[in-house]
Amino acid sequence: MDKDRTNFSKNKNLFPIFHLQGPPSWCMVMRLECPLCKSRYAANDGELLVKLPAHVAAECPVEAKYAMPGKNSHIGRDATDVFDMLMTTYGNGDFCSRLLHNAINRACMERVTNYYSYWSEEKNSSCQEHIAKNGHYVRAFPPLGDSTRDTYDQASSNVNTPWCVSDHDRHTREIQAVQCHRLHAEDHTHEVTKNYYRRKRLGAVALWDVSTETGEIATAVTVPSTKTKDLSHAAISLSKRTNFNPNAMCSDRWPTKMEHWQKVFPNVTGRLGLFHYLQRMTKTMRKRHIDCFSAINQLLNAVYFYNQDDHEALLIALKEGTLTGKKHSDDDIADLKSTKYFRQRNSKCLRKEIRHPNVICDNLDQWFIRFKCTASEGSSPAQGRLDPVTGDSLFTSETKAAVTNCKEKAMHLQDPMPLEQMYDVMLPNPNSEHGLKEYLSRRGESNLESFHLMLAHFGNCGMRETLADNLNLTGTARFNVQIRHKLRLSKLTDENTRALTPSGWETVPDYFNHSELDYVNKLARSAGIQSDQEPFKFVEPLPFDNGERFFSEHLAWLKDTKPKNDENDMCLCHRCCGTTTTQPSTPNQLQETVANDERQINNVAPEKVPETTTTATVTPPAAAINANGVQQSTN
Repeated sequence: MDKDRTNFSKNKNLFPIFHLQGPPSWCMVMRLECPLCKSRYAANDGELLVKLPAHVAAECPVEAKYAMPGKNSHIGRDATDVFDMLMTTYGNGDFCSRLLHNAINRACMERVTNYYSYWSEEKNSSCQEHIAKNGHYVRAFPPLGDSTRDTYDQASSNVNTPWCVSDHDRHTREIQAVQCHRLHAEDHTHEVTKNYYRRKRLGAVALWDVSTETGEIATAVTVPSTKTKDLSHAAISLSKRTNFNPNAMCSDRWPTKMEHWQKVFPNVTGRLGLFHYLQRMTKTMRKRHIDCFSAINQLLNAVYFYNQDDHEALLIALKEGTLTGKKHSDDDIADLKSTKYFRQRNSKCLRKEIRHPNVICDNLDQWFIRFKCTASEGSSPAQGRLDPVTGDSLFTSETKAAVTNCKEKAMHLQDPMPLEQMYDVMLPNPNSEHGLKEYLSRRGESNLESFHLMLAHFGNCGMRETLADNLNLTGTARFNVQIRHKLRLSKLTDENTRALTPSGWETVPDYFNHSELDYVNKLARSAGIQSDQEPFKFVEPLPFDNGERFFSEHLAWLKDTKPKNDENDMCLCHRCCGTTTTQPSTPNQLQETVANDERQINNVAPEKVPETTTTATVTPPAAAINANGVQQSTN
């Protein structure tokens, strides 16, 4: 590349870079020309910056994927690092733009204040008027909210990164790498579709997603309806992963469509999810009734109870004041249990044990009698009361039918594995005083419902499909990284390692982009550092792209391909009719120890795979799968 001239030498203009601290930086940008093809580039083009050594490219304070050509300004690295966290949670480009504008205004205010403060201390001096803000101090304004969102959307799909993989592709492949060796849960959610501006034209009615026993999200696709045939392709694609071999599954509608799921996952043991089991009854109750909260507490106690050892340890910590810093009396604890805060604050320290089916049925009968207000002839007398304000009963006309249905389904509620295998145990931080263990539930449904609360806020407003998908992919991939980080903590045995981090910060991942960590480790090795002295000890390798697509990309494929389904709602597209590569386990293995089946999550770096994170396009071995999910020959 030959140097031509700068923007300043040509037309006396400078290029602004906006930051979160003070006014923009003003840059002279050199124009470069290729002597062979005569192509011309700006020196601050991300395509050129990414080819420079890292210490040279750092002289331009803009991340390469955000340094896009044709822009009249760039956003500095300090601002885009903050926007990367804000956009995932709020999707608010206007707020990000106002942060840049506010930084300029505050810097101007500070300088004017300092200027007049200095001259006010000088005696017998004549102070001149300050420099005007707009047009003099501020000669360029930051991009507006729409431009900020466009920049973020383009940067998410930009491959101008040192590891040559865009954030969109990296997050997609990270979700494809989620494993399952015990159980998974599937469910639909509707709130997330509001993040799509044209959801009616797109046909997005719901989102179907799957979580594993660790709580990681294995797949998430928008579907045109909640019918099984619309999720069949995504489910079959999930079952074809070589490392996805569940022994059991939880569903909000089990045993409905049992034949379909047993074809997708042969020999799988189905269970009805605890959350939806309880929701079938609670949603029929009047929430404003004076006895509603008491009835819900008694309903929970009728279905499950807390492990006695865990409950005893928690009560000791509350009474001694080591948990909250305040000693609780028996009355204080009783008052706390009568509120929702007891479960919200302490449920992570308590393991739930589901009662036996016949016990649940008997408890439900007693619970219904306790709160019903009317009784038919020959039945047990009602013990409930009408609300003193509204005069309404707690139960509606649908409650009795819901209770009857739940009694029939009680046999499908039991955990498919012993209690010890239903939780991962995270030992207390050495700095904590209470000494309580934290239990990470392996019930996939509880993890899935907690993810739904976050998923609806990835974006949190109507926006184009590409931007909504990028935000959803980013939030989902980071949600999985955070779970894997907590699982690694549960496997640490060296107390000195955890003692270096305060207990409030140890569950927060330091880094989300493991492709970048792998890139830094490669730089260290090329500089002569031994493998055991790499700066980052645990790096998750990026897998090959297996062709699965998530969120609205899956729905777009459904609309274009329109695959047919058989009588069991099984997808009949070319890829789904191929040979399944998974080897399901038998039901007898549910009670066995599966230490070798689960992912080995510890503080030792995994075995490195071939260089899959340094190429922009990765083709799966043996067979290539195009964007439409069709398997193609590689001959």
